[in-house]
Amino acid sequence: MRKIIACLSLLFFLSFVGYKVIERINLQNQKQPTQARYQATTVVKVWPTRAQLLRETIKTVGEIATVEEALVQPRVNGQLLRILVKEGDQVEAGQLLAEIDDRSLQVQILQSKHNLAILTANLNQALLRLEQAAAEKERYSELLKHRYISQREFEQSESAYFSAYTNWQVLTEQLATAQANHELLELQLAQTKIHSPLSGVILKQHVVAGTNVTSGTTLFTIAPLNRVKLKFHLDQKEATKVKRGTAIEFMTDALPGQRFTGQIEDSSPVYDPTTRTLGFTVILPNEPIKLEPGMFGTVEIILQSNHQAIAVPQEALVTLQGQNGVFVVDATQTARFKPVETGIIIDHLVEITSGLKEGEAVVIIGQARLRDQQKVEVLVDEETPVEFQPKNTSAGREGRQ
Repeated sequence: MRKIIACLSLLFFLSFVGYKVIERINLQNQKQPTQARYQATTVVKVWPTRAQLLRETIKTVGEIATVEEALVQPRVNGQLLRILVKEGDQVEAGQLLAEIDDRSLQVQILQSKHNLAILTANLNQALLRLEQAAAEKERYSELLKHRYISQREFEQSESAYFSAYTNWQVLTEQLATAQANHELLELQLAQTKIHSPLSGVILKQHVVAGTNVTSGTTLFTIAPLNRVKLKFHLDQKEATKVKRGTAIEFMTDALPGQRFTGQIEDSSPVYDPTTRTLGFTVILPNEPIKLEPGMFGTVEIILQSNHQAIAVPQEALVTLQGQNGVFVVDATQTARFKPVETGIIIDHLVEITSGLKEGEAVVIIGQARLRDQQKVEVLVDEETPVEFQPKNTSAGREGRQ
């Protein structure tokens, strides 16, 4: 009996061990394909290459200033009677801006006219006396020839002639001086009207009506704004990359979304001894007027530009057997290594000058574990190329239903 129980126990034990061995073998057989698939397939993320704008730039801060401006000052002294414009007004060359009280000049001009009239009358009388004295001198000269008068009488007539001539000369000079003074008063009267020396905008009004002004008082600051000057500075390292004619773009928070383009026209001859920077200027067209003096913004200096550049993220580049290149995934989801040549690097994008063409899918995540000709699984997102997107089979399912 004991032998039977022992035999049954041994048989049960051997059956249990055999079952466990078979179960372990089956489990290993199930795991091996999964591990093989995991080892053979790597999940990657790809970047679809496309032609895009790529440019090397320098960014700095710039300020808008006027190209030219005029300080309007009176040429005569007096009280400012009226101001006909205000800050921000557009004015034309020759337009009346203000008037100075001219009443004292008006009185002086009336007095000058009266003085001119008197001097003119006196000069006419002096001319008449001169003509009479000349005739008398001529008559006495004839009488002296025939001995009808004495030499002394002739000399008296001659003296009277010279006296009349001298009086006429003095009055002539006085009249000329009076006329010059009158013209000066007329000019001063005209200068009480302040006109704009150029077309532009009133940037600043420095005085108000009623102010006593002199020839050194600034009344207005006027500048044309159809063109403005953009000024900025660069340090020594950056300044050496920039030259006359280099293109720039200017943006300011005051005008969001707008870009103003121009070219560098001039630079300072020396570096600023305080900041150790070199100043540059750009003339920007400004019609209609949008940019105003004093505005600050960002200047983007364009050193190199390629409007049809093929670029990839910098992390896509790998080195395989001493060659720089990238992994490209084809339609069969096979990763192939392609050697490339690179250009400029802008904002973590590397320009590919040769080795890639537009539309190729470059691996940007997972490339470090790849080998050439390796099968991959592409991670799908909104940037994944169409050929790697899952097919829409909803229509087929609906048909089968």
